[in-house]
Amino acid sequence: MKRQIRTQLIISFIFLMLLIIGLISLMTMSLVSDHFDKYVQKKHDTTLTAYKNELKVSYLINNGTWKPAKVKKIGVRALQDGLILVLKNTDNKIIWEPSQTLLHRATNTKNIDSMNKKNVAIKINSKKVALVQFSYNDALGYTRHDVAFINDLRISLAGISIFVFLVAIVIAVWIARDLSRPLRQIVSFTQAVASGDYRKQLPQQTQIVEVNELVNVTNELSRQLSKNQALRERLSSDIAHELRTPLTTIQGSLEAMIDGIWPIDEARLVSLNDEVIRLTHLINNIENIASIEHREDKLIKVDTDLSKLIQQVLNNFQSNLEEKRITLDYQTEKIIVAIDPNKINQVITNLLSNAIKFTQTKGKIIIKLKRVADNVVLTIEDNGSGIAEKDVPHVFDHFYMADPARNRQQGGQGIGLAIVKAIVVAHGGSVSVDSELGVGTIFTVKLPLNN
Repeated sequence: MKRQIRTQLIISFIFLMLLIIGLISLMTMSLVSDHFDKYVQKKHDTTLTAYKNELKVSYLINNGTWKPAKVKKIGVRALQDGLILVLKNTDNKIIWEPSQTLLHRATNTKNIDSMNKKNVAIKINSKKVALVQFSYNDALGYTRHDVAFINDLRISLAGISIFVFLVAIVIAVWIARDLSRPLRQIVSFTQAVASGDYRKQLPQQTQIVEVNELVNVTNELSRQLSKNQALRERLSSDIAHELRTPLTTIQGSLEAMIDGIWPIDEARLVSLNDEVIRLTHLINNIENIASIEHREDKLIKVDTDLSKLIQQVLNNFQSNLEEKRITLDYQTEKIIVAIDPNKINQVITNLLSNAIKFTQTKGKIIIKLKRVADNVVLTIEDNGSGIAEKDVPHVFDHFYMADPARNRQQGGQGIGLAIVKAIVVAHGGSVSVDSELGVGTIFTVKLPLNN
């Protein structure tokens, strides 16, 4: 049967307290009974010895004879202590025993036949002169006061146990409520998050480390979901915008041709084809990044000389560099690393393309490749226009463009750096950017050597 954590904690705590109280009570009663039995036994033996010695003294005082009056006096006192004293001589003849009247007066000496009996010899100089028989109520000779003490002790112990148990229930309820309150808040919070409400944050209200860690993780989950939700909304808007622009252009041109406003000539058809190519390229990029991020596009890793791969990319951009008269500083060393050369080629191409695109004429680009610990580090630095501080955290977001108008004029779609990050992360690496507006930008790619 399913229970709330509060109920489960209370039941567990109560069961544990019952077990502890029961064991302590059992051990206490056992120890008390054992020690009290020893005490009563010792007291009982001392009492019997005292009466025996008193009879012995009486015998010696009376010059070796028994005086019934003296023996009676001792016997009456024994009755008051719950003992029936019968004195016999060496021939087993009764010297003295209590009368029926005396026995009836002793309220704790009823049912004589069922009482325990003990015979003690009285000796003078190792010579037996008499035998005294003691009869008492039970094996240990408990008196009424002894029995009352034991009963009071049991009642007191039971009362203390009940009191402790009630206090334990109160503490259990308090602890269970204190533990379950933040958990109930977390449940309500996660239900709100599941319904799409990411606005609230859980406060830390407990001194329990694990609960606080759960609160922190839950809050972070909410923040990430909120960020992802905002990203999805912006992504949907950006995709719609990126698709709408070429489609609107194509639709407007076709309608103008259909209505006879524009003549159908080669130049206009080429323009429409360029828009279709741009649209196709955008869709291909979207599919590409989606397949990389979802690990659907498997990496085909081979041992590759990364310096040669960079040189191949540079060769492809030689004309672009010469056109803008950009100075290239290439500092590299031979490093063999297991990578997917086609994917890393795309990373280098995108980063170098951006560097050339945003570097002014007669600018400078520095490319460095080196080993750092267990990583290979590639940096591409330019002294171009740079990126505003507010835009730096978002440069790897899908369709994010620091200057949208300028980027679109230069053929940008805001997805190249997102593809770069997806490919690098798929290789187990990382990519970062350091930029200052009007000074330049440095992109740093780290790839593990033991990949």
